Amino acid sequence: MTILLPKLLNALRGASIYEFRKTYPVVTAAFAVGVAWVMRRSATPKRETEGAAAIAPFRRDFLSKGSLAAMALVIVILAGYATVAIKWEHFADYDESTFTLFTVRGHNFEPPIWPASGRFFPLGQQEFNVIRHFTSSAAGYHAAPIAELAIVCCILFFLDDALTFSARATLAAAFLVLPSIVTSFSGLVFPDRNVVFWIACLLLFVKLFERTRSTLWAVAAAICGLNMLFYKETAFLLLFGFAAGRLILRCRRPGRDGWDLACLRDRDSRLDLCFLFSVLLFLFYYAAVMFPHPNMQYARQYSVPLDKTLVYYLTLDLFAVVFAAVALRRAYQVFRRRVSPTPFWDALALGGIAYCAAFLYLRLCRPYYMAPVDFIAVLYVGRFVFLSWQKMRWTSRTAILAVALVILLQSVSLSSFRLYERENIVQAEDRLADAIVIQSQNDPSHAQRLYFPFSLATPITEFSSYLTYRGVAVEGYPALGRPVSSKSAVIVDKAFSVDGPCVNYRDFVCHAGPRPNPGDLVIELPMDPESQAYISPYQSGGLSLFTYQPRPRLPQWMIPLLTYLRVASIRWQPLPLPDRWLHASVTQWK
Repeated sequence: MTILLPKLLNALRGASIYEFRKTYPVVTAAFAVGVAWVMRRSATPKRETEGAAAIAPFRRDFLSKGSLAAMALVIVILAGYATVAIKWEHFADYDESTFTLFTVRGHNFEPPIWPASGRFFPLGQQEFNVIRHFTSSAAGYHAAPIAELAIVCCILFFLDDALTFSARATLAAAFLVLPSIVTSFSGLVFPDRNVVFWIACLLLFVKLFERTRSTLWAVAAAICGLNMLFYKETAFLLLFGFAAGRLILRCRRPGRDGWDLACLRDRDSRLDLCFLFSVLLFLFYYAAVMFPHPNMQYARQYSVPLDKTLVYYLTLDLFAVVFAAVALRRAYQVFRRRVSPTPFWDALALGGIAYCAAFLYLRLCRPYYMAPVDFIAVLYVGRFVFLSWQKMRWTSRTAILAVALVILLQSVSLSSFRLYERENIVQAEDRLADAIVIQSQNDPSHAQRLYFPFSLATPITEFSSYLTYRGVAVEGYPALGRPVSSKSAVIVDKAFSVDGPCVNYRDFVCHAGPRPNPGDLVIELPMDPESQAYISPYQSGGLSLFTYQPRPRLPQWMIPLLTYLRVASIRWQPLPLPDRWLHASVTQWK
């Protein structure tokens, strides 16, 4: 056995990395068949009647003034997401070389399985391998996250029958303005939005199963859980906490010590056991990939001290902190048998706490990591507040309204900052590309040198990939839709001391250059950290071809606020904002 196990893991490792797209559908189909076999009993008419009755209050409350106003707000916010995606999008955002170098060119993007860096989320961006067959436009690609967001909002309307329609619409509107949700669904490369989407579908199907006892809904919920696991390494904690919590709360005898293990034979418990089996399946797959040398290189590279992690999430996502406090307090009350548990909701909160704890343990800080936690927080805390509102004293109501106002102000301001920064980066790089395309068309036989005096290697690589999408060949990659033999632009970076790859995961070549040569295009990217004093000599030393200033112009009194709001930025969160934040320019050196 000790000899066969390493051989088996090695074989699985090779299959999981190189054949994931072929093996995963087979594994999913086999898993679905297994769940159907476990959940083989049919629905009961009695539960179906209960389910229909539970939806009745939803219909009666639909046409009230509060419901219509809240629903209109949700529609307006969703329309804002769609307008930005359709009107102003280009493949010029964070890590979108995934599309400009692969799917837009007609090539599949390989599943993100990177043992060397300790990353394993093989379903990440795989939906675009399908979308590429229908569209190659940025707006078409952004239709996928917008559709997912709309579906999640619809699920929020139907998930909790105990709430009025106006309460559900209010929760949906609050969900849409949270900075983690805005970041996740306004971009293309963040797998966290898929975790939100699949956990929302899972919860809906579990609810439908509880009402109808239909095996079909149980199988659908199990598949959603399995898909969610392969979008984010930490997602197994969310599903494990939810399934294990439901089992524990269901089997724990109310009012006295002991366990009722006969509950494990119930159909609800069997579904939870299927969820736990999918977690084991994921962990086995993960172990096979990382065998024999598991590592946490990615976490070590981007981790920060624990105290800074706590401060970061407190200033970025106060709602998640409130959720953790409410969930932990209620968990203590359930443990002490002071309140009766609700297995579905309390177990969901347990899964959210486990997911949140994983990022605190890893000490990773990004504005999109807490998106699944915020989705659960909206459901859990919102449900608690709306159901308890009539029973609260005026002092409790006042305190809750004050906290809600602070959370709303924080969310709207940080989400606005993120959208302002993102849209200006996208527009600036698109306009920069316009200027470079014009220069390359004026002299197509000349290999243009692009000189970057302040840019880091990763932004240079992403911008270069966008140039190839716009028709400018860059050393290492041909232009999209152009002959391979066309002249390639040369990247020159002041930060490089020797010629070599710009980054180790792309083929762009960066050349060392202490100063620009006559005729070089000096590029200032919107994410460059330089100040006006450093860029002025480069701008005065040549002919200005293009300059970009962020739009709309911010009034001077708002500038100090950006020091706080930059926690919502992916690029500037740990760094002070320069005085030329989001500015960009192209200068032809003399």
